[in-house]
Formats: sequence, structure tokens, C-alpha cells
Amino acid sequence: IPRLAYSLGNAGETILHRTFEYFVLFYYTQVLGVSGSIAGLAILAALAVDAVTDPLVGSYSDSLQSRFGRRHTLMFASVLPTTVLFYALFNPPAGLSAARLGLWLAATAIGLRVAITFFYVPWSAQVAELSSDPRERVTLAILRSIFGAVAQGSVIALAFNLFFRATPAYPRGQENPEAYSPFAVTFALGLGVVILLSAAGTYRRMQALERAETSAPLRFTVAALGNAWREMMFGFPNFRCLFLGALAAMTGLSAFNAFSLYLGSYFWGLSTAQIGQWQFAFVVGAALTFVLGKPIVDRLQASAVFSAGVAAGLACFAAPVLLKLIGVLQGDVAINLMVLAVANALGGFFLGLVMITSAVLASETADAYQARRGIKGTAMLFGFITLSMKLASGLGKLLTGVAIDLIA
Repeated sequence: IPRLAYSLGNAGETILHRTFEYFVLFYYTQVLGVSGSIAGLAILAALAVDAVTDPLVGSYSDSLQSRFGRRHTLMFASVLPTTVLFYALFNPPAGLSAARLGLWLAATAIGLRVAITFFYVPWSAQVAELSSDPRERVTLAILRSIFGAVAQGSVIALAFNLFFRATPAYPRGQENPEAYSPFAVTFALGLGVVILLSAAGTYRRMQALERAETSAPLRFTVAALGNAWREMMFGFPNFRCLFLGALAAMTGLSAFNAFSLYLGSYFWGLSTAQIGQWQFAFVVGAALTFVLGKPIVDRLQASAVFSAGVAAGLACFAAPVLLKLIGVLQGDVAINLMVLAVANALGGFFLGLVMITSAVLASETADAYQARRGIKGTAMLFGFITLSMKLASGLGKLLTGVAIDLIA
């Protein structure tokens, strides 16, 4: 049960991440009429605040003394605000000007991202704490990838086939403003249930592990965070590879995901259903890592697989656009969709390997830090990793928003 409950937690972050990646920028720019630059800046502000709070929350979790546990006190506390703020993000008050809509986006997005941090960072640390066996950690990484893929597939299937179906008034269903409220209610409730079940399912196991812990907890100070950051960047090559690789990969992937609805609708000329098929191919590719990921990671160095996966994944996303721009792909929608699906499936496979190896590298770094310093700082270190990923996600949205304004 703890293994499955831990893995289920990845579905929560996936639901939030995918809605941010695919729909938030499109909703505020194409549906509500906010400038792409303003919307992009608002999302960047939210993710920058979120990124800064990740190591702070991680350090606080490492040092927390509570009868509910250093991880689960924060995880349970995140359920209600995450659910409410997710709904508010897609339901701004009527009559707001474009500038005030931008402020609403920034405020609700900041609140939502901070709220989910109180679940996600302590949850992430558990992969290094539930087991010290490297093979078991790979198994946990694969299981959480499975739950993440199922959640991503569910978001895509429900969004494009239920909430954003084409209608006579809105042939591109994602442009329909009335679709976003039921969309928000459904996924807000799903997000809250996932967080609650994941936290409840790992509670007893983590309580037992925390009671048996012999290492001293990390003392919570901002100065300690700064010192730990310098030590990790310059003293742990795996951490440096992971941080910089995640920054590069997530900036590119974030821009690609944010552009997907624009590209699918206005560049490739796809229908709403075809956009869903294109995006679902990513899930299919990621699913291949459930079969091939463990043998690959068991036989090859994790850092090498991580770096190769970043480069190959980003190349797969860029290739179809480049092929059309140089004239190789013409106006045949069926052929273009096939190429897009294959490229997205390959991208999903390579980034699936990245996600598996990132969990392994982060766990190994946490072990090395504890062995060197004699201090338990697992959640803090995972917070630094998510800092790079979320900062990159915000940068990708800003780049996309500015590009949309320039493209007009």
C-alpha cells in the first residue's frame, strides 16, 4: 500500500502541471484577451515564487517536529487550499479589465503553486526514504511515472473529448469560455482526492521510519540553505547535472507544451480531437519506459541516461516544426499528424527516462549528503531540484507569451 500510495502522489502534480502547461496561457490570452506578455509574466512570477519556496518548504519539512510527522503535517495541510485555488484560477470574477485579469492570474497561480509545494516537496523526498535499495528506488520511480502517465492521459482525454468538444458556435472547443468552469471543478476535486489518498496511504509507514531515524534533522535557517546550495552545486556532480539538465529540459518542454494549442489550431490546422491525439502520443511513448526504463537504468549510468534523454527529447519536439518550416512537410494533415504523433511518442519515451533517472540521481545525492554531513536534508535537496524545474517552466511560459504577442 505505501508503494502504491506514494506513486499515486505523482498524479496530483501531473494534473496541476499539465493544466498549467496546456491550458492556463491559452485560456487567459485567447479566451479572456489578456496580452501574452502579461500572462507569461504572471505565470513566471507564480513559478518563480513557487521555485524559491521549494527548498524553504523542504528545509522546514526536514526540521519539523510534529506528531503527524515531518512530511505528512504539510501534505495534509495542502489539500484544501490547493483544491480551492485551482478552481479560482479558471474562474476569475466577471468584468475584470485585462490588467486586473493578469493580477488575478498572478495571485491565484502563486497561491496555488505554493499550496501544492506543501504536498509535492515532502512527497518527493519519500522516494529516498521509503527504501535505501537502488533497485527499489527505480521501481518506485517507474511506478510513479505510471501514475503520472495515467493522470496525463486522463487530463488529455477528458479535456479534448469531454470539456472542449467542438460545437457549432466553437469549432475549436478550447476557445469556448463556458467549458472552463466544469473543467476546473472536475480537476480541482480530482487533485484534492489524489493528494489526500497519497498522504493517507504512506502515513503509517513514514511515521515508523521517522521514529527509527538516527540522523540529526537539518536546522531550518535561510543561511543554511545558502550554504547547502553552494555545497551541492560545487561538491556533488550528480546534483549539478540534474539541476542544469532539468533547467534546460523544462524550459524547452514548457514552451513546447504552452505552444501546443496554438500550433495545433493555427499552424498545423488540426481539429480539437486531432490535437488530443497528438498530445496523447506523448503518454504512449512515456508508457514504453514502464517496460524498457528499468533495464536501461539498471545497465547504464543514470547521469548519462538523463543527459541523453534531455537532448533527444527536446530534439523530438522541435523536429516536426523545423521540417514544416523548411518545406519537407506540406499541407497533408493526415501525414503531418502521423509525424507529430511519432515525434511526440519518442519525446515521451526519452523524457520518461529523464523522470526515472532524476529520481535515482536525487536519491543518490541525498544519501551522499547525509553520509558526508551526518544531516538529514532530503526534502531540502529535492526542493532544489523542483526549483530548477519550476523556474524553467515559468521561463518557458514567458518566452511563449512574448512570442505570441510578436506573432500577433
